[in-house]
Amino acid sequence: MLSKQLTWLCLSMTDFGKNLSTIRKSRQLTQLELADLLDVQPRMIGRWEQGQAKPQFDYIIKLAQILEVTIDHLLLGGEGLSIPVFDIKNKRLKELCKQVDTLKPEDQEVICHFLDMAITQDKIKQVIRLTK
Repeated sequence: MLSKQLTWLCLSMTDFGKNLSTIRKSRQLTQLELADLLDVQPRMIGRWEQGQAKPQFDYIIKLAQILEVTIDHLLLGGEGLSIPVFDIKNKRLKELCKQVDTLKPEDQEVICHFLDMAITQDKIKQVIRLTK
């Protein structure tokens, strides 16, 4: 029974590198950007994608979280699965996000920083309300 499980795991990892590459590219991330998010050397991403190495399980979990896919999707591929898409409900915000996506990376970073500050400020307000 154990050998069947190990065989299945090995088979499911066969296309892992291809799946990782496809999902990473669909998220418009470079190997360097993904490596920074995972806090690993960029060459590790390349080795995983080329099938030269397999990540430890904790990295598989982190990859799934960062790439916003299930572990099954990451390991087994997208056969019959659609890649989850984050949908912005506010129409004005959604349109602005599309426009932001066309800006230079340094301008996008300024907007990300501003959004992060606004969210942090909101969290602080919530904590203050709870303590009153």
